[in-house]
Amino acid sequence: MSDGLLEGSSSLLSKSEDLRTSGVAGTLPWLQGGGEMGQRIRHHDWSATLLGPLPSWPQSLRTIADLMVDSRQPGFVVWGADLTLLYNDSFAPTLGSRHPAALGRPFREVWPESWDRYRSSIEVALSGDVQDAMGQPASSGGRLDWAIGGFMFSWAPVRDDAGKISGFYCVGSGEIDRAPTEERLEQVQKAARIGSFDFDHNSGKAAASPEYLELYGLPGDRSGALSYAEWIGYVHPEDQGWIEAETRKAVADPTRHQLEYDFRITRADTGEMRWLTARTKLIRDTDGRFIRSLGAQWDITAEKDAEAALRASEERYRSFVTHSSEGIWLLELTPPLDTNLSVEEQVELAYRNGRFVDCNDAMARMYGLGRAEDLIGKTLEFPLPSSDPAARAYLAGVICSGYNVTGVESVERDADGNPKYFENSIIAIIEDGWLKRLWGIQRDISDRRRAEEQRTLLIHELNHRVKNTLATVQSIAAQTLRNAGTAQEAKEALEGRLMALARAHDVLTTESWEGAELKDIAAQALEPYRSLGEDRLTMKGPELRLSPRIALALSMALQELTTNAVKHGALSNAIGKVDITWEVSQAEAGNRLHLRWQETGGPPVQPPTRKGFGTRLIERSLARELNGDVRIMFNPEGVLCTVDAPLA
Repeated sequence: MSDGLLEGSSSLLSKSEDLRTSGVAGTLPWLQGGGEMGQRIRHHDWSATLLGPLPSWPQSLRTIADLMVDSRQPGFVVWGADLTLLYNDSFAPTLGSRHPAALGRPFREVWPESWDRYRSSIEVALSGDVQDAMGQPASSGGRLDWAIGGFMFSWAPVRDDAGKISGFYCVGSGEIDRAPTEERLEQVQKAARIGSFDFDHNSGKAAASPEYLELYGLPGDRSGALSYAEWIGYVHPEDQGWIEAETRKAVADPTRHQLEYDFRITRADTGEMRWLTARTKLIRDTDGRFIRSLGAQWDITAEKDAEAALRASEERYRSFVTHSSEGIWLLELTPPLDTNLSVEEQVELAYRNGRFVDCNDAMARMYGLGRAEDLIGKTLEFPLPSSDPAARAYLAGVICSGYNVTGVESVERDADGNPKYFENSIIAIIEDGWLKRLWGIQRDISDRRRAEEQRTLLIHELNHRVKNTLATVQSIAAQTLRNAGTAQEAKEALEGRLMALARAHDVLTTESWEGAELKDIAAQALEPYRSLGEDRLTMKGPELRLSPRIALALSMALQELTTNAVKHGALSNAIGKVDITWEVSQAEAGNRLHLRWQETGGPPVQPPTRKGFGTRLIERSLARELNGDVRIMFNPEGVLCTVDAPLA
């Protein structure tokens, strides 16, 4: 044993010290050799252990200790209730930093990791039933086999003077053949391009495998001379700072034994940027100081590129969803829904277990909500109340279609309870018959549906008005022909009345048949006679909008009054006048219209001997249409017509 092996180990020993003739050793007829460990065993304070002082050791222990210390094979002895450890010079390197403190200590304290594994086998062997350390029958002579430090140690039980097994003599039978294992490991490393390194803290250098050098684009002759400073120089500039900080932090922490991270490098040969992952084991001495590191690194550029592509794809998807004008949503069912249940049961479970977990802002706005977060977390009860038979019928239809629909319309409710019309496309995620989630895209078609309803209403209204107009024309024609004296009179009267009807329709058409102003109706009736002079035809009254029904009835009545005034009344001479006035009064039942037609300055008026069509049209038809009171008085100074009717 060289002097160097003893440096710093213990102050108890020195090269010149002769222990064969001093102290206890001088009185012992045994344990006279054994090199360094022989000396240590002779001078150890055994009285502090369960073995007791050397002179008290049983003969069997003395004999086996003598054999062990003089053996050139690595060997050790464990003895007594706590299996106290003795070992020779050849075994000391196997202990590493545990040497020399391991001498005289219980085996379980020196090798706790092995003790936990082999404890049951050792205890069985101590009882006299020997088997190998792996729980298999002993390979030879009832020995336990233990691989450590490159040797296979066979545990041979040793009996004390009373014949009881009190310990084991363990001898390394030879270095284990590691070639096949190392060769396979090397093949795996080459195939997977896993680079390994062994960094020594004292020298500041790392031994690197060929695969490691290949990762960095370094020549093969650099395998044993790669310094930390050189290595960090190949790390991408953006990663150098945090890697050095993390490394310093880990090295300074005695409890840290592992270092893992992903980082970028710049290859030495091509300048190409590559992603690597590093797994490093930090090895420390008994005081926790960092002395060495072993690690592996491999290229993960493809994985990182795939992750970047996935992130880009997700960003594109999220951008599409965010900026889409259509509602996009995801409904998740927790727990999943059994699609083998009846339709009604599936409807109930959908209401109970389905919740919106994702959507865009456009979807939320369709329901009168401010943003997507306001809809996320809500159940189907929000847009499709379970109390609404139409909502349940819609869900039943989706279920019957296998949860995959395109262009199906639904009537739902917004946050204020107002009906909304949507066109839906839905895709289901079903696994082994269990519905897990539903993806949907919906388009708000409320405006389109309202337009369709309005068009349908207008068509029905048009049909109604055409029928009414034809009936009116038929009535006008029949009454006119019945009361006309000659064909020429019938022609003129019929044309005038039909023109009045047409002018009334013109006013209503201008207003899209939503109503008309009273002043416009009166102006249309008097328009053909404006040439008589502005001072002879006057209108006065407030702005008043009439419904189409009232506007049409008043227009026909004013046409009859105007025609009569031109033929027989105030407009039949050069000085007569017609004044039309109206006002609105308020009553408990609602507002009422008071209209007055007054003729003056015309020929003296005489009451007719019979009421013609025009008079009946005004007094009967107008009164019926207005649900009011209409009167015509044939006063000598001029005709007076009054209208009193509700506006509601």
